[in-house]
Amino acid sequence: MSRTPSPREPDAADTAGRNMMRIGLVAMAAVGVVTFFIVTGRVELDEPLVITATPVQVAPWREGAPLKLDVEMKIVNNSKDGLPLNVASQCEIFRWIVLDSESEFVQSQTDRDACVDLPVSGFLDPKHSLTGAYTLELDSARIQPGEYRLLARYWGHEVRQSFTIE
Repeated sequence: MSRTPSPREPDAADTAGRNMMRIGLVAMAAVGVVTFFIVTGRVELDEPLVITATPVQVAPWREGAPLKLDVEMKIVNNSKDGLPLNVASQCEIFRWIVLDSESEFVQSQTDRDACVDLPVSGFLDPKHSLTGAYTLELDSARIQPGEYRLLARYWGHEVRQSFTIE
């Protein structure tokens, strides 16, 4: 014979239902707390400082012809504090080196242009970005179609970015 549960004694389905309700409420509360801290800015999900380089090949590679590579540099200040930007001279604002797929040196920046040898400074406000556009003139005798890495320094902050020459 089967036993009928008494009105005071909950069966397994009632217990499981109550447990599911408790778990659901706890999950909703946890999501609410996390959302509150993100919205009020007490928790930052982004890195405080993000540096990116975006190289774009201007024209196809041709033997004996100079190869131009446009590079957009960007610093994003995601922090609550301003970021002082300081370099020794205007030539130090943007520096670059190109490596091949095996990390062997291929080409680097030349200092053909005269730079004023005075410190340069700037300031990047919180939650703002700074972008610079540069054109690299690469030697087609050194650079052949293939995979490369750009090591760039922008306002003293380094970034590495892979790119392809076609």
